[in-house]
Amino acid sequence: MSTHPLPRFDADQGLRYRTLGNSGLFVSELCLGAMTFGGGKDLWRLIGNLQQEQADELIKIALEAGINFIDTANVYSQGDSERIVGQALKNLGVRREDIVLATKVLGPMGEGPNARGASRGHIMSQCQASLQRLQTDYIDLYQIHGFDPATPIEETLEALNTLVQHGHVRYVGLSNWAAWQVMKAIGITQARHLCPIVSLQAYYTLVGRDLERDIIPMLESEKVGLMVWSPLAGGYLSGKYEGPNVSEENRRAKFDFPPVNRQRGAQVIQVMREIAAGKQIDGQPVSVAAIALAWLLHQKAVTSIILGARRPEQLKDNILAACVRLSADELAALDEVSRLPEEYPGWMLKRMAEYRAHMQA
Repeated sequence: MSTHPLPRFDADQGLRYRTLGNSGLFVSELCLGAMTFGGGKDLWRLIGNLQQEQADELIKIALEAGINFIDTANVYSQGDSERIVGQALKNLGVRREDIVLATKVLGPMGEGPNARGASRGHIMSQCQASLQRLQTDYIDLYQIHGFDPATPIEETLEALNTLVQHGHVRYVGLSNWAAWQVMKAIGITQARHLCPIVSLQAYYTLVGRDLERDIIPMLESEKVGLMVWSPLAGGYLSGKYEGPNVSEENRRAKFDFPPVNRQRGAQVIQVMREIAAGKQIDGQPVSVAAIALAWLLHQKAVTSIILGARRPEQLKDNILAACVRLSADELAALDEVSRLPEEYPGWMLKRMAEYRAHMQA
């Protein structure tokens, strides 16, 4: 099939584009996550079991909405997710330069002790395997999927730099690292003149605001972009797991992840329902899930939020979040009901900063 350019979209139509960290790469504020592609057995079947035709449809919907960003990982369905994404782009005739492809490496891809982790050997071999599965010459954003305590950070970063120098990777990022680990990595890249870290992929929701303690201040200080995974807390923030008509036949009943404080969560969802009840987009009611996603899009530190979907209508509903604008009062209400309790040193830093407050007004 011949390739063709994607339709052009602008901010007036809802979806916006943001630079990824301190780079010149523009990505859509919504990113299509491919974790539901492939299925297979065990965990992956519970998360999603979408095959090629179904994935093609979801990717087509995303592209037509202006999404130019797709995220996957080598470990998702043991490579099947990457294979499906690569084939879908071929099937849909999408030009490679119109898409920002992101994938990750760390998890086990074989039985041996070296078939996992963030060692130079595993990174180099898995990058080549990902390129083949994705049917592409380069990966736009290559991310370390988690922290590997068995491998020196220097070794990991040198391997990523080699991939960039060879043209196999354009930008590099991290995922699920603590603030001190990210900061140490940034220091190493600067000292050794290696390719910079442009993004961190992490969990962040109205019922999981832990990032605000240390990670978000660090990201803003160092100009590192934030990609949010599981923005609906494993579907919890859709509201369908709270209330009298809750069904136990759902993914969270079998795979309760990420962890959620249900007592606090119920209060958050109640406020979200009240806000959603008063909103419409082009005559269409706004869902509770869209409010959760819209709240993230209103957070300064967030670059892009990753949408995972099983059904076309689910994806379309979530895409509407880009058109939802929350008022100052609505944001304040959501902040009040979901705010983290203060912990040390946060409350002490705030108190000590009062000495300078009058000078920065």
